[in-house]
Amino acid sequence: MADAVNKKIAVIRSTYSPFGGAETLTLDLIHAILKTSCHVHLLTARGQKWPLEDKLLTTVFLPVTSKQRLLEAWSFEKAVGQYLRSNQFDIVFSIDRVTSYTHLHAGGGTHKAFLATKDRVSSLPERIFRKTSLFHRYVLQLERKGFQNPILRKIHCCSQMVANDIRKDYNMPVGKLQVIYNGIRWEDIGEIYNRRRENADRIGREENLDPHPRWLLFLGSGYRRKGLDIAIQGLSALPESYRLLIVGSGKEAPVRRQADRLGLGDRIRILGPRPDGWRYAALCCAMVLPSRYEPFGLAAAEAQGMGLPVLVSDRTGYGELIEDGVTGIRLPSVSDVNRVHEAFRNLARLVENPAVSSGEIRHRIRHLDNRIIQDRMIHEFLEL
Repeated sequence: MADAVNKKIAVIRSTYSPFGGAETLTLDLIHAILKTSCHVHLLTARGQKWPLEDKLLTTVFLPVTSKQRLLEAWSFEKAVGQYLRSNQFDIVFSIDRVTSYTHLHAGGGTHKAFLATKDRVSSLPERIFRKTSLFHRYVLQLERKGFQNPILRKIHCCSQMVANDIRKDYNMPVGKLQVIYNGIRWEDIGEIYNRRRENADRIGREENLDPHPRWLLFLGSGYRRKGLDIAIQGLSALPESYRLLIVGSGKEAPVRRQADRLGLGDRIRILGPRPDGWRYAALCCAMVLPSRYEPFGLAAAEAQGMGLPVLVSDRTGYGELIEDGVTGIRLPSVSDVNRVHEAFRNLARLVENPAVSSGEIRHRIRHLDNRIIQDRMIHEFLEL
């Protein structure tokens, strides 16, 4: 650690939310960096309220226009650039899309891959709008300039899928890409797992949920990208005893219309967003996340931390950690209805005839303990 003492590190994250995954990562990493006796400057937008205070921490509130997303992105990039030109840092670690950094957390994958995924399921007018959108064009420009910036040393990829996308789309040298999977709150999840029957009973009472059906958990916000419509299609291939529990935010009307059209209206339950949504795994027999694009899929990792088998798509990074047919099911194509039905039937077989115990599922992802991941980020990625 002696080499890290007195290093000056800039951490870039524009916004704070107590529920955001990127913000949680930022908080955890800043706390870990401060323990190495480094000086940290957190560059964030004016008005953000970070729960951080330390003698080695300087929070820099940058002037950002927040009335429109293009102006917000442009003004934050401009303010970050001005601050970095006026101050010298040993490491510039960005958790946002800007154009100058030594280290980048590519937790959201690439915007280029995201847009390609959206285009595959969009109408022609939607594709044209996206193609001509000044916001999307600007974000792509930020992304390209950031990947080409001369001080870049390393990019943190939360899955091999993300690393492959960056290498393919931007001709990035392999040596600058480091895959470290995202971490979960191992101990917090473990406490609920160890008392899962008690927690299942409490959740059932609080949410008025019948505990007898086999509940499949869908956890995530942004229903379309995370494949809720695919999950409902898959549910249609399963026996009446299976139900779908939806935790997260999104447009409910299309979901209900699809469920009614398939005769599944009474087999889905939409709860909306809930704090620590992974707790609902205590009531469920499996978790489904058939996303159209998911750089990692933290919800799937959390569900496995609760001992559940999970179903994920081939465009979900977490699928790299699943032993297909043992700890979960990988869906090879979200656009093929027959394959969707087959994958969901395979999941049901895994629920009814488990290949391994819930404890073994949890044990196999022990390496995703957030403390282990933070240690790797500090020592291997940031090299402190």
